[in-house]
Amino acid sequence: MIDINVFCENLYASSYIPLYLYNDMELTASYPEQNLNTLPPSSYLSKLLESDKPATYTLTQFYSYYGCLRLKDSNACIVIGPVNDFPYSSDSLLAMSKEFSIAKSDIDDFAEFFRNIPTQNLDNFIKTLIFLHYALNHTQLTRQEVEHAADHQTDKPIDQKYTERSYEAKEEGLLYNNYAIEQELVRFIETGNVEGLKKISSRARNLKLGTIAHNNLRQWKNTFIVAVTLSSRAAMKGGLTPSLAYQLSNIYMQQAERLTDAEDVKSLLAQVQMDYTNRVANSIVPITADKVLHQVVQYVRENTNRNLTVAEIADYVGFSRPSLSRKVKKELGFDLSTFIKNCKLEEAKDLLAFTDKSLSEISNYLSFSSQSHFQKSFKDQYGIPPHAYRKSVH
Repeated sequence: MIDINVFCENLYASSYIPLYLYNDMELTASYPEQNLNTLPPSSYLSKLLESDKPATYTLTQFYSYYGCLRLKDSNACIVIGPVNDFPYSSDSLLAMSKEFSIAKSDIDDFAEFFRNIPTQNLDNFIKTLIFLHYALNHTQLTRQEVEHAADHQTDKPIDQKYTERSYEAKEEGLLYNNYAIEQELVRFIETGNVEGLKKISSRARNLKLGTIAHNNLRQWKNTFIVAVTLSSRAAMKGGLTPSLAYQLSNIYMQQAERLTDAEDVKSLLAQVQMDYTNRVANSIVPITADKVLHQVVQYVRENTNRNLTVAEIADYVGFSRPSLSRKVKKELGFDLSTFIKNCKLEEAKDLLAFTDKSLSEISNYLSFSSQSHFQKSFKDQYGIPPHAYRKSVH
């Protein structure tokens, strides 16, 4: 019988990646010993501990990742991380300190703890989880069986309603070929539409591809290169900095070349597309912005089919209307009312491109005051009337 505490102690000594031992969801030991400041935040921990899968991982807001391994025939599990692809920057550490609720006097020690954690890309981290699961539980997992414990958003009735309605239309045959699916996928990355990407991922994964290589593995590696190139361009168009987009592209392509199974290449591609989409979704808000601004942006994006007002959003985040308007303008550089309109118009582009809804239906759905107002706003924003835009993408 393995002594799990000795195992964790030796694992930390050889990897310098923090480990946390939980029993019945209660922390019993940490390696290295540490104070409360650096323990995994409950928002990420709950996703891992509530899963019944043998191995899971979750991404943080700052693109680090935690993993979790359940010990067979027990209520114990090991949480590993966080690990990051790149060394932490001063800005990312400052933002993390806010999420961990670190006092100013403790920030230097907090930053030093995370700077001492070695970097590791997500592909290798998942392989580490698979190896450790085999060492502890004596059963082999595939990459596909390591579950991504994603953000489970429960309070999104309006977003869910939109997703259900839009995809009902698309399921009826409106996505008529590979090119249409490719267009939609690129748009989801460009606009940071995580929910949309999740919906289309399985369909994109099972596309019938033309022959571009002599064997299935090379076929998928070539497809991977093309898809990552498209994804990085879409992410840059959506606001991701070119330096980061290219850096990610290079790292992921190198990872793909080392893989020896086509299914692993497919899984890595899905991971790449989700990574780019998540980064675009967060790019509108600086990494050092506080949680209020993240809440504002998320609330607007989730409620585009309602007649949103600045006063309503201010009430939602607990600010007065003037205070919130000043805060958004000062820290993000745009008026909140303009952002609301722009989010509606971005969604209108998708509805025009991927559904057969009339201009009147789209206008009503997005709560414009009239169809003429919608048409004028769309032309002012994109330099082309809605009906002409629809023709141009079909």
